[in-house]
Amino acid sequence: MTEMPLEPDSPDDESHSSESWHTDGGSHLEMIFDRTLWSASDIDLVRARVCIATDITCEIFSWPALEVGGLFCGDDRICDLNSMFRGKNKPTNVLSFPTGDDMSSGDAPVMAGEIAMSFETLQAEARDEEKSLGDHLTHLWVHGLLHLMGHDHESDDEADIMEAGEVRVLARLGIDNPYANADGDDGGDLMSPVVNAGGVG
Repeated sequence: MTEMPLEPDSPDDESHSSESWHTDGGSHLEMIFDRTLWSASDIDLVRARVCIATDITCEIFSWPALEVGGLFCGDDRICDLNSMFRGKNKPTNVLSFPTGDDMSSGDAPVMAGEIAMSFETLQAEARDEEKSLGDHLTHLWVHGLLHLMGHDHESDDEADIMEAGEVRVLARLGIDNPYANADGDDGGDLMSPVVNAGGVG
């Protein structure tokens, strides 16, 4: 997809595994998991959540099927990426790397980009916010998808539009509005800025 170095350093690294998932809506998800952090049951949870979340997001926003890469890593790896692409030497919950491909690609899935998520940060945030890991990672996956498809929250108006879209998708999934008790605080890095892996911005 992009030239961003999301993959483990060695293809023979037994601590990582790759999975290729096809959603009912025709999207293709290429996932890499750090198996030292993400257990088999965690991966099953991710599969169940992100496949349906991707399809519902595409339906609500009238997007074609997507091709998305996912890196489910830990704080060390996402800190490296956050430092490399955003100049912030700290872990974050989610990073998005859009390709900027044209939506009008015929019947083939649109190559949307890649999303990286950190297990330790997601787990800590879910615990602190008293929500399930499944609900929290689903929200941030949807948040990442919107970034891949051009949404942002640099201004209040953009943030309102993006949050409303996320809430709409999550409601279809039976997940409560994550912004309902925000009190004007976005929770730190919850709204991680989009990263353009192509080097623009």
